[in-house]
Amino acid sequence: MDYTEMMKKKNNLSILLITGTILVGILVSAIVILPLYNSASSVTKEADQKTTELASLKSKKSVLDGLKDQEAQLKKSAGLVTSALPTDSDVGGLFIQVDALASQSGGKVLSITGASAAATTTATKTGFSGIQKYTYSVPVSFPNYFALKDFINGSKSALRLLNIDDIGISASDTGSIQAIMNITAYTRK
Repeated sequence: MDYTEMMKKKNNLSILLITGTILVGILVSAIVILPLYNSASSVTKEADQKTTELASLKSKKSVLDGLKDQEAQLKKSAGLVTSALPTDSDVGGLFIQVDALASQSGGKVLSITGASAAATTTATKTGFSGIQKYTYSVPVSFPNYFALKDFINGSKSALRLLNIDDIGISASDTGSIQAIMNITAYTRK
């Protein structure tokens, strides 16, 4: 064998070796690196999904926190409403309040003294669970129109829920006013 032929064989062997190395590299890439790349890609997609879910959960948590604040405010308001609505057994306190309102405005309740009622109706259910209403006819004497007006304005800011349904008014020659009011009081069971 001569030298040129030997070099050709050596070059062919080198080319074959390089080609084999490249093929092994491609094969290793296809067998090892491609699955790793796909796995990393799916992990990235999953991480993106988890990031989106986390952002959604954080948003929902902030909404829940806001609702908890509203719940606390509603419970506080419910406590105020509950204190404004006496129980059925404490309905007499309403008459004390009516008598106090009349006294503060210069009037006098004629047929209700202390915590008793001259005329009353039985409890009527309202559209709200556990709340009843009582309607009373309450005659009150006032020295003048301004005293009656003060009584009505005072009833607007009464501690307990009172509703003046209607008023029958008669005036005397001296200027005093007799008012018969139908007052609805609300209680809870």
